[in-house]
Amino acid sequence: MEINGPFKIGNMQNDLGGHELHLDFTAEFRAMNSAQQADSFQNYITSLINEISRLDENDANRQGMLTILQVAEQLMPHIQTNEIPLEETIVISLQQDNPFGDITLQS
Repeated sequence: MEINGPFKIGNMQNDLGGHELHLDFTAEFRAMNSAQQADSFQNYITSLINEISRLDENDANRQGMLTILQVAEQLMPHIQTNEIPLEETIVISLQQDNPFGDITLQS
């Protein structure tokens, strides 16, 4: 399932065998002013919530979308205050034993 949003998502395996998400903001999102970015990001979160609510509990896409929703909700306050360098890749390490549990943002 693909949902268009403010960033492109890559799933990488790190040297230790764990997984990382790599988020790169789109050129269109970076070109917006701060207020537009905050509105667009909130619309993205709302879209994710709506799409997740339509999925069956056993749908393979559901857990991944919940993870992206969790990341987006954590990023939202930083988007609103313009604290994130949008031209840099955001790397998120996922725990090996619980890949969708505690998400750690790295800079």
